[in-house]
Amino acid sequence: MLKGWSFSLKKQHELIDAYGRLFATSDGQLVLADILDQAGAFEATAPGGPSVFNDGKRAIVFDILRKASVSADLRAELAKAAYLLQEEDMQE
Repeated sequence: MLKGWSFSLKKQHELIDAYGRLFATSDGQLVLADILDQAGAFEATAPGGPSVFNDGKRAIVFDILRKASVSADLRAELAKAAYLLQEEDMQE
């Protein structure tokens, strides 16, 4: 086992496959959307805000996206959608 890894390489592959299967379902996509929202994955931290804390939340989310094999194109679409929602919220 590699130092610092809590799972064998085989278990890591099994875990990545499980992430992919989970987030391929409609329930999984709903949960993933909530995780992205709760973590503020695509939101900028306000000046003077808790950037280290927010960066930690985002790092976890992007690890989930990587393990779920979410493509860079889809991550870009998610970021754009989040930006547009923020713009709508600011105009209201």
